[in-house]
Amino acid sequence: GRRGRLVVLNKIDGLWDGLRDEARIDEEIDRQLRSVAETLDVPAGSVFPVSAQKGLVARIRDDGALLERSRLGALERALSEELLPTKQEIVRDGALGETGDLILQARELLGARLSGLREQLHELTDLRGKNQSVIEYMMRKIRSEKTEFEEGLQKYYAVRSVFSNLTNNLLAHLGMDMLRDETRRTREAMLESTFSKGLSAAMEGFFENLRGSLARSAGEIAEITRMLDSMYKRFSVEHGLKLAAPEAFSTLRYERELERLEAAFNRQINTALTLVTTEKHTLTQRFFETVAVQARRTFEVANRDVERWLRAVMSPLETQVREYQFQLKRRLESVKRIHQATDTLEERIAELEQAEAAMLAQLDELAGLEAAIHAVLGAPASGMSARSGGPVSCAA
Repeated sequence: GRRGRLVVLNKIDGLWDGLRDEARIDEEIDRQLRSVAETLDVPAGSVFPVSAQKGLVARIRDDGALLERSRLGALERALSEELLPTKQEIVRDGALGETGDLILQARELLGARLSGLREQLHELTDLRGKNQSVIEYMMRKIRSEKTEFEEGLQKYYAVRSVFSNLTNNLLAHLGMDMLRDETRRTREAMLESTFSKGLSAAMEGFFENLRGSLARSAGEIAEITRMLDSMYKRFSVEHGLKLAAPEAFSTLRYERELERLEAAFNRQINTALTLVTTEKHTLTQRFFETVAVQARRTFEVANRDVERWLRAVMSPLETQVREYQFQLKRRLESVKRIHQATDTLEERIAELEQAEAAMLAQLDELAGLEAAIHAVLGAPASGMSARSGGPVSCAA
């Protein structure tokens, strides 16, 4: 957002011309301050008019009146009292976001394991005093669930294949290879241009093609999101997996950054095209040292963000599928052993009860770690509890 941003207007001593009184000088400074705040879309309180040179002279001469007139003190107070705490808040929010994602994934995994344990425990408790035919029925039931899940896995593997193809397409539209090719094409077009119109067209084509790449990337992201949302819902409904909708991702911030770069290009470099004295190679070099470099940084950030998002949206589904497979296998093996030796039923129930208690302890420990992280970072507690209010209910 706009946190942690200060704007400094230097050289206000240029208005101290001896022809205007202090009131008129202050009015002019305030007018420029408001104009800059509106142009940059920042609060007026974040704009600081100063005279750095006069402030330095005042410090050397220990001239309090001149230091006050330089307004340097207000900027120094903002740096110490506003900028540093805001930076801490930004870092804290980032740390909370990262740890929050890890805690959520751990809680969902533990919740899935606890749910599987309780299902086994419920099944085995129901078998107390039952005959072999009931046990055989339970085996058939679990085998049927396993068969249904394996059929669902075929669809999951098909989705993984499509996801891989869409990911490759996305990275082709957004990747650095695309940007290098576009940069090389633009440079060649600019160097081959004879007139300023050709130079301008090459530069404008650079932005147009990058916007097109972002638009195609947005389409691939939307397709990936729709496909995963459908698969998440399928596995949630058909197999009871605890899966929230996949996190959304938008290319809007990168599109806005390109718009900002293009606006800067139109204000600065494009105006140089009207000057006869501007040499073509100099203009080309200036374009690639400023605008193209910034565009590269924008796409580097976009690549890093989208790769992190791709990992994040697939990880919960992969984890839950592996866990469900493991639980089905454990349930079938457990009932098989009981089928072969009914006297092991109570022993197995005791093992599952111990495992349940251990899982609840892990959830409590996770809640404690989350509370400790929030306490250390000075953030309010999330309100998530291992035994109540969380994604899994752990009531006995």
